[in-house]
Amino acid sequence: MVRSRASERERNESSASFTWLAGALGPRPGRGPVAEAWADTRDTMREPRNQSVAYPTDWTSDPWLARGARITGAGMITPCWAPPDGIDEWTAPDVTGLVAAFASAALRTRPQAPAREVPGNVPGGAESAFLRGQAEPGGRDAAGRARAQHVRAWLGCAVGPLIRDVLLSADPDPGALAAATAARLETPRRIKLPASWAAANQFSEKYLDLLYNMRTAPDGRLAFPDAAGVRIGQGEGWREHWTWLSRDIGLGDLREALRVAARLMRRPAVVEGLLSTAASEDRRLGMTAVAVARRWLLTLRAMAWLEEAAGQEWTHVRPRDLACFAFNALKPDWPRRVLGISHRSSDTKSALSMTDLWSSGRCAIDATYVPSWETNTGMVWGLFGATAAIVRVRSPGYERSAWCLREAELTRYLVERSDFLAERWVLDLDRRDLGALDAVHSSGVDDPPPYAPGDAPARRPAPTRVRVWAPGSRPEWQTAILRAGAALRVINTLLADADLTNRFVTEFLLGDAHFPGPAPAGHPDGWDAYRAVFRELQELSGGAEPAVRLPWGYGAEQTALDMAMFRRLPEPRPGDLRDALVAYEFLRSEWPMLAGDRRRRYLAVDLRAVRREEWESDERLSLQRGLLTVRAPVPVWIVQHAGQDVDGWPILGDHPIFTEHFPGQFPWMAGDRPDRTPFVAGAGLEYSPALTALIGRPGVR
Repeated sequence: MVRSRASERERNESSASFTWLAGALGPRPGRGPVAEAWADTRDTMREPRNQSVAYPTDWTSDPWLARGARITGAGMITPCWAPPDGIDEWTAPDVTGLVAAFASAALRTRPQAPAREVPGNVPGGAESAFLRGQAEPGGRDAAGRARAQHVRAWLGCAVGPLIRDVLLSADPDPGALAAATAARLETPRRIKLPASWAAANQFSEKYLDLLYNMRTAPDGRLAFPDAAGVRIGQGEGWREHWTWLSRDIGLGDLREALRVAARLMRRPAVVEGLLSTAASEDRRLGMTAVAVARRWLLTLRAMAWLEEAAGQEWTHVRPRDLACFAFNALKPDWPRRVLGISHRSSDTKSALSMTDLWSSGRCAIDATYVPSWETNTGMVWGLFGATAAIVRVRSPGYERSAWCLREAELTRYLVERSDFLAERWVLDLDRRDLGALDAVHSSGVDDPPPYAPGDAPARRPAPTRVRVWAPGSRPEWQTAILRAGAALRVINTLLADADLTNRFVTEFLLGDAHFPGPAPAGHPDGWDAYRAVFRELQELSGGAEPAVRLPWGYGAEQTALDMAMFRRLPEPRPGDLRDALVAYEFLRSEWPMLAGDRRRRYLAVDLRAVRREEWESDERLSLQRGLLTVRAPVPVWIVQHAGQDVDGWPILGDHPIFTEHFPGQFPWMAGDRPDRTPFVAGAGLEYSPALTALIGRPGVR
């Protein structure tokens, strides 16, 4: 049982901050520039002429958290606007037909009590508590660092990274903070959008996608997200949020992080900058401020629920489950599912696959749910975080599944104690009810609107041929080449001189000279690990001269690419360097050519034919192990057979896991056969004649 040490007398800081923010945005409910601008935007969204939302983009996001989905007569779904009345409310899909059909099995969750906490000023310790945790990168205060990263995640979710920096600013000048807030809200407005984004910006949606993904680089310059890397409104920065929220943390630490984040949000100067921007004559700029106010309010609602839940006792639910459940209600995801199905896969999945629920874009099932940057924990709770109806399909094995027990306990809490959604239903059904559930769900098909253009691109109701590339095993000579090439580049990021790097490898790593300095990033395996990498390749290739070297003229542009990839390496851990280097060079040299047209948007490590003992030591699987270690530029999934239980294998992180329970379960994962992908020699590297001969030798592959 997981318990919290929270005092019953402690007030809910998130609730207090919600009360403070709601009052600061308008002196009275429905009055003030933000409330008036929201009402105007909401009513415009609801106009029939704005309900045909068809964009020439691959990823439709929902930065307003106000989109719905229209089901056409052809069974396809397209986005539409479905904003709620209040700026601080979630969109509520209509599930009355579903509830009526299963009235005896339906339980309504208990809406969260209205915020009544009286806010105070920002306690002086809020900033210092955050900064103390942030300053500890190692193990001296691991819990403090985890709390700090939770704070960053919630602040970023509420207002985006740029305004988060203002909330965390130590500048005591309110005028400067208000001006900084207004300037950062305006930053996306000054950026020329990609052509594919311009048509999808009627309500500043793409400006919001930028605002919630842009960040300040360490050198103070703005770091712009790659348009192709923003998946359903989430760029790579969201991966860091999901990673930290999915790590083990105590209930007390989780609660304290929320309380610190809530106190940090009480910055009157930031609200002043928001209000002045909301009143701007630039309509799209004003919309941006209103959307930020909405997401800030909704974030505090979810935080208030989570802060209360973190003060309870739990038997099966872990703190990270609570955090990811609440965070999922705030991600800019579309389509936002109406129905989520909790079930024991071995008992129910085959039967589910025979229904239209399996291919419905309004129904959340783990086997057909495509995550963006979520972890496995985040992906699972994404099935339920914002769904209006949760169906628990009871079966003989339901109570024997750890995940089903967590889902049952959390949904029971929603019914008996509190839910941040104003209206949500939990239904307990039997497997024999799946046919009736399918019929009720399929009956809700709207006629296509007469004003919809006939050639508008429609979204399929289920994942359709998502581009996934799963690398196969590599011969040992290939992994040795990739590893040495990466090691050479990493050393050059330290020395910043190609000739010096080559001489260093020759004299210190291939020769007998000893270098006393620390290895790159202070890796605990030291220079001995790098020495082993180069000597293994040298022994494999033969010849007198070094097997791999940087060419003359290896300049600043190449070094910048190497440095960018170096930042994707994991925090140094004993024994992880070899696999990480193989993944480094693959992503640096091969992946840009494989994914150059952006069609292959995911990587997958397919373990269905791999045994655990092979995974732990087989050199031919070094690339796969490395891909699950580094921060790849695209999401990396795991595919397994039922019963493999790879979540118990020595795999770093919490990558999404797709489990195959019957053949052909994942036809939507479209990818190339690994044996059709040739080995690509390292870009910008020189190989010795002996190694070149080895690569070209017939039969060596």
